[in-house]
Amino acid sequence: MNPVKSVWDMSLETFREVTRTRGTPGCGAVAAVTADLGLALVLKGLGLSQAKAEKKGDETAPHQALIERGEALLEALVEHAQEDVEAFEAYMAASKQVEEDTNRDLQAAVSRINRVPLAIAEVCNDALALSIKALPLTVDYLQSDIRAGGRLLHGGLSAVLLSVDANLSSIEDREEQTRLAKSRRGFQQEADRQLANLEARE
Repeated sequence: MNPVKSVWDMSLETFREVTRTRGTPGCGAVAAVTADLGLALVLKGLGLSQAKAEKKGDETAPHQALIERGEALLEALVEHAQEDVEAFEAYMAASKQVEEDTNRDLQAAVSRINRVPLAIAEVCNDALALSIKALPLTVDYLQSDIRAGGRLLHGGLSAVLLSVDANLSSIEDREEQTRLAKSRRGFQQEADRQLANLEARE
């Protein structure tokens, strides 16, 4: 199988076109990219607020700690977006095999295409928690970036979990299917709670 070109090497226009016309990237990768951009907005609000605080001689340690955590989450989303593309490519390749002894490979591929979206959802929830902490440290005119970023993170999480819904029926192990469905619900409930918390803050 040919290596999958990184979504991060594409221009925005190319990414949009391959999303529109090809099997991959799918909703998982697009959701991860959307969440990544949302987190970038949060980090912008924090970074510019930190710079403003430094000019005043204010304490900036709270900003820096959140920025460093946010940058780590940003990198995780970068990796997961590409991993989602590669996981689906591997699933498609495994699906084309007709020999009975390849069923194990297919089930491994199915497990992977469910595992990656849940990993993306976990990062999105961590980033939403960071957004809540970032809001009071952000200057007023940049707080809209924090709130918008939070909404994009929530939207990315909600979108990526739809791919789990679509793929659950492909899992033959019923216990695994139940476990993944429970995890999926938990991530969505936590994201809903955190977004409500962010939007309730003045």
